[in-house]
Amino acid sequence: MRPAISAILSEENRALWAWCGAMALTALFVPAGGLGLAASAGLFALFAVPARTLATHLRTPGPATILAVAALGWITLSYAWSPNRNPEEVLKLALLTPFFIIVPVAAARLNGHRQQLARTVFIAAIGFILCVMAVESLTGGDMTRSYKLAVEGYDDGRTDLDIRVNTVLSRAATPAIMFAGIAIMLLWTQRSRALRLMAAVAGVITIAIALDFSVQANIVALVAAVAATAIAWRWPAVTLRLLLAGLAVFILAGPILFIGLLALISPETAAAMPMSWEWRLEIWRFALEKIAEAPLAGHGIGAARVLEGTMELRGYEIDLLPLHAHNASLTLWLETGLAGAILCAAALVALARALPSAETLTRPVIMMIVFAVTVWTVNVVLSYGVWQEWHHGALALAIAAAFVARSRTGP
Repeated sequence: MRPAISAILSEENRALWAWCGAMALTALFVPAGGLGLAASAGLFALFAVPARTLATHLRTPGPATILAVAALGWITLSYAWSPNRNPEEVLKLALLTPFFIIVPVAAARLNGHRQQLARTVFIAAIGFILCVMAVESLTGGDMTRSYKLAVEGYDDGRTDLDIRVNTVLSRAATPAIMFAGIAIMLLWTQRSRALRLMAAVAGVITIAIALDFSVQANIVALVAAVAATAIAWRWPAVTLRLLLAGLAVFILAGPILFIGLLALISPETAAAMPMSWEWRLEIWRFALEKIAEAPLAGHGIGAARVLEGTMELRGYEIDLLPLHAHNASLTLWLETGLAGAILCAAALVALARALPSAETLTRPVIMMIVFAVTVWTVNVVLSYGVWQEWHHGALALAIAAAFVARSRTGP
């Protein structure tokens, strides 16, 4: 009896059943707006935690681990001087980030028939997500609208109802695109005509949902991810390292880059842009002013939620800092200062230098990771708050899916 229990509770079996559960939750959470993905990733890590693997690594942590812990520690410490006294954001970041890091580590333990089953479950989950998102795209979000009317109690006459529906579905589209890219690459590498046809259909749906729901950031993210993935096909290891190093440089140089960008855009050019983009320019301008007030240590995590400023734009009064700076680098600088930017950039560079061997990170795996990371990066540069746990969970699950999808015998 004891050996049977031991086998059931092995790291590999726990990872398999936790993955199946996580994919079932993911299939439900993504079309609902993606906010539940933090729970999906966290629960997977909790049940699948590879204790022996982690213990071995933590006995002799590498520079990437040390710097990542230091960066997370500084960001958490910055709450001490933040004007935002709601601890929700800092607690989520501090407590959930270790779980998100565990997610791909645990998924990498899957092998043999367990990996095959995990792949099948992943493809089924993504197929369900894309079908639901395709229906939402074709019907103008009827399911989400019906939910808001019947469950959330919205009035059918609300003038902002369509905006609310598009907000949910455009947010859902981001992880849907991340997961779909990985699923498409997995299906295409199987060399089956039927599976390649499925990949092509999934590709069409992915493009459709990226173009829909009144948000341009998703299509920019998809185009950038496809381009980066194509480069990774030719130079896999170099592309991933350059992507991580480039993100580090962007974090460090963000304020300088945006000062230059804003100087190049004339008022006439800004006025000719869609209002959402001109609004972004004003948000970035205001964020730079706040960065200049506390350049070394920042205003503290969560400060952007309470720092106020308004102006009139095209006849509307707009908030100059609506929850975050709508750019990862500027938010990081504003809230954690030069110290936070240096630590985060250093952790990324160390991670780039410490990438595993080609036996683990094969060309297809690198292409999948590059795709997911690029989609995530573009969206945190243009749209989402950098601390939001739901898209951290989405990225963790996407990278885990790349390990689930990998071939252990392929080049």
